Amino acid sequence: MTVNFDFGLENFLSDNSITGKIAIVTNNTGRDRQGIHIVERISQKAGINILKIFTPEHGFGSNAPDGEAVSNSSHSSFKIPITSLYGPKKKPDYDDLKGLDFVLFDIQDVGVRFYTYISTLRNIIDSCAQFHIPVIILDRPNLICAEKVEGPIMETGFESFVGYLPVPLRYGLTPAELGLWWNSQLSIPAEIKVYKCQGYSRSSIFENLGIPWFQPSPSMISIETAKFYPGTCFFEGINVSEGRGTDKPFQKLGAPWINSRKWHHHLSSLLPKDVTIFETEFTPTFSKYQGELCRGIFLQTTLPVLPDTVKIAIKALFALIQSHPGKIEFSSRPGFHHPFFDLLAGNSWLRNGLKTSQNLQELESRVSQGIEEFKKNTEKFHLYQ
Repeated sequence: MTVNFDFGLENFLSDNSITGKIAIVTNNTGRDRQGIHIVERISQKAGINILKIFTPEHGFGSNAPDGEAVSNSSHSSFKIPITSLYGPKKKPDYDDLKGLDFVLFDIQDVGVRFYTYISTLRNIIDSCAQFHIPVIILDRPNLICAEKVEGPIMETGFESFVGYLPVPLRYGLTPAELGLWWNSQLSIPAEIKVYKCQGYSRSSIFENLGIPWFQPSPSMISIETAKFYPGTCFFEGINVSEGRGTDKPFQKLGAPWINSRKWHHHLSSLLPKDVTIFETEFTPTFSKYQGELCRGIFLQTTLPVLPDTVKIAIKALFALIQSHPGKIEFSSRPGFHHPFFDLLAGNSWLRNGLKTSQNLQELESRVSQGIEEFKKNTEKFHLYQ
């Protein structure tokens, strides 16, 4: 059933009390329901002068490869300078913010801790708090449902740009709710004003909102991709393709050395009834194992909201390790003090538990620790019922 939904952008555009010199933090997703970009919409609004644009990982067009530094540029139509916050600089400094009356944030997040747009949101809030620049957040939906929260919660010592906020892996908040919560943690908070979505609730399902899909990054190609992403992104941290460079990223998982039949046999009985598994072969066009034939599995679901994505991925990892002993490698990346898997998980115990074949139920139980307390502590920042 379609609801009468619209983005926070529309509420902002109907408010004529906001004027001044601004910077917009946005990318390809900053569009209205007709697909018109926020820069074009706001450039037509009287009393507002856009001085600059800030962009997160993947750049203004949301098409730069995963993890690749993005250069500064200029808006092709409006000639507004675009400052990248995913390169040598990830946080705006005084020179970036001076002369601004406020900074406006409008990016479609996914709802997952290691999707780095929320790291950029944190940096915007932190810098604006430091230099006394007001922040305006134009809210957007949580793509994978604001009702669902999954752990593990990130532990101290595992901070990185793929885990920059001490929240559960799937935190169950909209961008504005998350921003308000983080701001409350600061000793000197920023001044934040939020423009809410219209016709939105915590249980809203993306497909029912009646809005187009604006691809937020190269491999986040559909809502089906987003459903599995909170869990299967763990495969980024091992020597298995997470499906980047295929038609079903984060649903197709595999490597040239995998025996699909063995993995399928070990995993199929562990999965919930609403998740189906198939043996598959694929050849990634980019990323891990580019141009090589990979064998593995393909996950699908009929559910509009997948509730236990993290546990599904843990089952898949556990079954892979059991069916291919000695084959799994937990990779490191230059400049990090922990294996990349640990940065995604926000801890080291999950990796160690999988490596030592710890009881699967114990691992799944530990993943849920602290979730109810987090939900209770963030209720006061809910903007929607």
